[in-house]
Amino acid sequence: MLSKKNLLKDDKLRAFILGSGGPMNNDQRVASSIAIIGGGELILFDVGPGSYRNLDILRLPSESLSAIFLTHFHSDHIGDLGEANMLSWVNGRNQPLEVCGPEGVQQVVSGFETAYKLDTGYRIAHHGKEVLNLENSKMMSKPISIDNPDERILCFDKNGLKVYAFEVSHPPIAPAFGYRIEYKGNVIVITGDTIKTDNLVKHCMDADILFSEAISYTMLNNISMGAKKQHLVRFAKIMKDIQDYHMEPVVAAQLAKEANVKRLVIVHVTPPLLNEKIEALYLKGVGNIYEGKFELGKDRMTFKLDPK
Repeated sequence: MLSKKNLLKDDKLRAFILGSGGPMNNDQRVASSIAIIGGGELILFDVGPGSYRNLDILRLPSESLSAIFLTHFHSDHIGDLGEANMLSWVNGRNQPLEVCGPEGVQQVVSGFETAYKLDTGYRIAHHGKEVLNLENSKMMSKPISIDNPDERILCFDKNGLKVYAFEVSHPPIAPAFGYRIEYKGNVIVITGDTIKTDNLVKHCMDADILFSEAISYTMLNNISMGAKKQHLVRFAKIMKDIQDYHMEPVVAAQLAKEANVKRLVIVHVTPPLLNEKIEALYLKGVGNIYEGKFELGKDRMTFKLDPK
């Protein structure tokens, strides 16, 4: 791993999985988050519970964090927003943190700022305002509005690193976004939580890396059946309901095939997978559909793309 300083200096596009799991807690994967570095910029896409810890373990330059993009506001995608803001500020961030996302991001940001307001005051009182500037501790909410749901809009453009937001289908959550990142000829797409649509295929076209969500209906159905036998009616229903607005791995494979993606990385892995045999079952059928490189995402996996 390069030093923090050098990570920001080279001309590669880098991605780091900070959280490859879903909302079901386990000791293998924490919830959704992906970090991107390009053009001297560090940005995050979602900040699920536990994900900021992995940013520190990877020794990413948190003091250079300039923006966070949220796909939607389920708790497994926003739980570490307060930690990301607080600790990147304590570690040396010298500007307010931009937090971008669908309409409603203002409410989310305001809530986290309120929850952390006392802590912010404690730290300034302890270390001094010369060390910790109050203004730099703040978050700036930047709602993204997409007038035409079939199009994507440019929402970040710094030092050649561009981020486009596009709408995805995750009802009843609306709008929910995916993001397309472009830098020096390379493309990375993050689907966010969604089902497969023609619009999604369009925005994933020719991606060098596609981070696609996918859950196992088969495994969740087995869990639901077991829950019913134990009279866990609420849990059984939830295990069935979540299949309405997520893709299966084989559907993610079809997405990657239709979009001519070079590499497919499956994230938001649900339910938890306890060993390699179960991981293989999770991916069953993917290779019959998609002929490119594919794999299950794991926490702290790293990727780099050379300029084209």
